[in-house]
Amino acid sequence: MRVENWRQGVLVAISLIAVLALSVAGRVAQDPGYHRFADSTTLFGLANFFNVVSNLPFIGVGAFGLWRAPRLAHAPARDAYRVLCMAVILVGFGSAYYHHVPGNATLLWDRLPMTVAFMALLTLLLEERVLERRKPGLLWLLVAVGASSAVYWALTESLGQGDLRPYILVQFLPVVLIPLIIALFPTGPSSNRLLLAALGLYGLAKLLETFDSRTLELTAVVSGHSLKHVAAAAAVLCIVRAIPTRA
Repeated sequence: MRVENWRQGVLVAISLIAVLALSVAGRVAQDPGYHRFADSTTLFGLANFFNVVSNLPFIGVGAFGLWRAPRLAHAPARDAYRVLCMAVILVGFGSAYYHHVPGNATLLWDRLPMTVAFMALLTLLLEERVLERRKPGLLWLLVAVGASSAVYWALTESLGQGDLRPYILVQFLPVVLIPLIIALFPTGPSSNRLLLAALGLYGLAKLLETFDSRTLELTAVVSGHSLKHVAAAAAVLCIVRAIPTRA
């Protein structure tokens, strides 16, 4: 390996370790209680109202990102950026659909666009910071891998052998790689701060998801899962703003 490529080697090594670790781990089944949320309020005839409408920020952030797309400073990254923004819009619709009628069948339409978004984000960061030249086909290869992870889970679930391992890899590998990319391939401090803020907001979203019921008890108004959607959309907004545009 050439000396100047050692940083790319670190990313490859971490990715391979993650793949191997999940490969040797046992099957990860879907928690049967996953679909039980703390808030089931019905308003205006809409079941699970707050868990549904709290997905609207995803649609707004995705639309804002698409509006910025023509002015991106790094033209080769535009395809990945656009796919990310379109996937985030679909996350808003897919997640709203799932939360209106929670179940494994509808959960696929929540997870499928999320996997596309995660892989588009990874491609975007690689093309923005890591790769010296754009790799044709990389975006669509990673998007196919991401989408396949959600479809694989749905198929195995339908056979009574649900396995979330590929989905877990697709969701969390970019989260692991982002701080490494920031450290190893730094650009402007503003962009770095926004990406770190996105990581922090994503962590907050996962905490709110974990403490769904407790948050509803504390606020008496809104559940942790509803706030999770808002925090996650704010994380995406930070990512969108982190990609520089032309002056």
